[in-house]
Amino acid sequence: DFGNMAQPASVEEGGSPQLYHEKQKWQYCGIHAVNNLFQRRAFAKEDFDKVAGTLSPNAFISPHKSMWGLGNYDVNVLTVILQGKGYELKWFDKRKGPEKINFDKLFGIIVNTQTNRILFNSFHWIALKKINQKWMNLDSKKKSPEEFKDGESGLISYLKSILENNNAQILLVVKDEDSGCVYQKPEKEKVDKGDITGEEGKDENIGKSEKEEK
Repeated sequence: DFGNMAQPASVEEGGSPQLYHEKQKWQYCGIHAVNNLFQRRAFAKEDFDKVAGTLSPNAFISPHKSMWGLGNYDVNVLTVILQGKGYELKWFDKRKGPEKINFDKLFGIIVNTQTNRILFNSFHWIALKKINQKWMNLDSKKKSPEEFKDGESGLISYLKSILENNNAQILLVVKDEDSGCVYQKPEKEKVDKGDITGEEGKDENIGKSEKEEK
């Protein structure tokens, strides 16, 4: 019963507002992560299974999910699921530091950790989202959502620790129209743009002064 997995949890003990938090069941963490990002039951197991089937329609056993029907969906399934809602899943460029992320443009972050097993690789998906000006860890394996106490700085430290694991990945979730804005612009580019604008304003003022004198 998927409904039993959805349990609201407050930001602070005894506080409000309530957060939507699906807890782990079988290997459905991909579904939990996406629903926790949307803060509602946006998708069910049937939706993820359908996408997995369309990705490999001729495969006897889908490579995009658990052969036992217990979840373990891969990144291709999550990508298509989010695209259907107008969102893009962008792989974080590990050559950049997490501090270069333009957090204000994100709908959320999905972290993927991978465990290599004999017969298959096991994935765990974790949703991170800014809610009411607070970055929250909505990991379905946790009893309740956890706030990054140092705000964005705490989030950056967490992401850096994730990157120390070679099998871990960070994926940035953005609206389609913001897909080109996931990283902050270099300071030099900002300064140059400001200088140009300033010079243009200066020239216009000079021109006006000369006309007024005439």
